[in-house]
Amino acid sequence: MRANLLNARKALGYTQQEISENLGITKRQYQRLEAGTSDGSIRVWQQLKILLHAKSIDYLLEQVVENHLTK
Repeated sequence: MRANLLNARKALGYTQQEISENLGITKRQYQRLEAGTSDGSIRVWQQLKILLHAKSIDYLLEQVVENHLTK
């Protein structure tokens, strides 16, 4: 699962359906991106970066959430 993608979507209050409509893809295609079972096109990732106000595409592609805890 691409946790950063999921968390960014939820933080902005978007549903998977809303994101997929904005991207011009099916909900199922978006679900596969979020699950990490599909890579999608660079165009889609560029649009996601803008739509979700992400710092980078690489950040959205991460499979685990960045841990910023300090000891």
